[in-house]
Amino acid sequence: MISLEQARTIIADKTSSLPSVKIDLTEAHGQILAEDILADATYPSADRSMMDGYVIRKEETAGKFRITGEIAAGEVPEKTLLRGEAMRISTGALLPVNGGRVVMQEDCTRDGDTLTIDTFSDSLYIRQRGSEAERGDPVLNKGSKIRAAEMAVLAQTGNTRPLVISTPRILHIATGSELVGPERIPAAGEIRDSNSSLISGLLASLSLSATSHRISDDPDAIRSCAESGWDLLLISGGASVGDHDHGAAVLQEMGFEIHFNKVDLRPGKPLTFATKGNQIAFVIPGNPVSHFVCFHVAIRLALELMTGNPPAWDFLDLEITNPDLLKPNRRQTYWPAQVSANSSTLAATAKPWSTSGDTFSLSGTNALIRVDENPPQTLLLDLPHPTK
Repeated sequence: MISLEQARTIIADKTSSLPSVKIDLTEAHGQILAEDILADATYPSADRSMMDGYVIRKEETAGKFRITGEIAAGEVPEKTLLRGEAMRISTGALLPVNGGRVVMQEDCTRDGDTLTIDTFSDSLYIRQRGSEAERGDPVLNKGSKIRAAEMAVLAQTGNTRPLVISTPRILHIATGSELVGPERIPAAGEIRDSNSSLISGLLASLSLSATSHRISDDPDAIRSCAESGWDLLLISGGASVGDHDHGAAVLQEMGFEIHFNKVDLRPGKPLTFATKGNQIAFVIPGNPVSHFVCFHVAIRLALELMTGNPPAWDFLDLEITNPDLLKPNRRQTYWPAQVSANSSTLAATAKPWSTSGDTFSLSGTNALIRVDENPPQTLLLDLPHPTK
């Protein structure tokens, strides 16, 4: 049995980033850029108005002006401004030659073609040419995660086919002759399969998905499912040493190297990690709390490395609202917890899980509290919701 720290070191050593591929911008959210993005032009390409108002020459101030025209966004102004002249201008519109100052319409009074500036501001209210980026300036760095803002930058610079790290092909196999679908009413000796839904949700939080199968405890069935092309294989159940636990044995028969099959971890001791070339496989103990913990402390690391994401492994020294609930164990424990935000303070409340099969105790869990010989620390898994 190895420590979790050793297990994570092995996972990191055996996991490589996936190849890069160009994808459509509409599919890029959540992906990791595999190239630097440079500005393809100067932004803005010319001086533009920051707001609706009137444009005058830069050297002029308050007073009365003759309105000589209007410039809408998208138009190229043909007229120049002379002293004492103003033009109506829209937000984002190009400034005319000799136009150097925009006055907010709220600071003006218009009477026909006569404009009176009532309140004068030193602000020019102009987006200066090149103030955002010059051609060739880096606007996104390789390794950046593409979220909504990054998608906007890619669109702005014409990168409709960004180069990103490939999305891993994930195969999830839920094993257990006792398993039935969530839509079924279990007969005697049967239970509903919750692990498939749990894994689906955990992957979705990383903008990933898996192909899933639910099969009996049969090595041939596992082997048949696992022979299709994939980058990451997750086998739910079959991780222990019982007569019906076939996960590790099947992987060995398929030519995988087993790097570890026991971790000093609670819950999740019989976690198995194996590789074959660039393929990675985990056999996860079947109980849902073990599933949840193993995903966050081990499987997520592999996924982060495969997709180019920086590993999320930062612990916080938070107040534990119910420390008496934390039960020390000879194995390092990762206790499900719920972190909430009250004003500027974060606090963690340990969940009352009784066994690693207690699915109900996971509801609301967004953190894990590490419990060992040291003072407890909290690993935040998701942003907390504020409380009153």
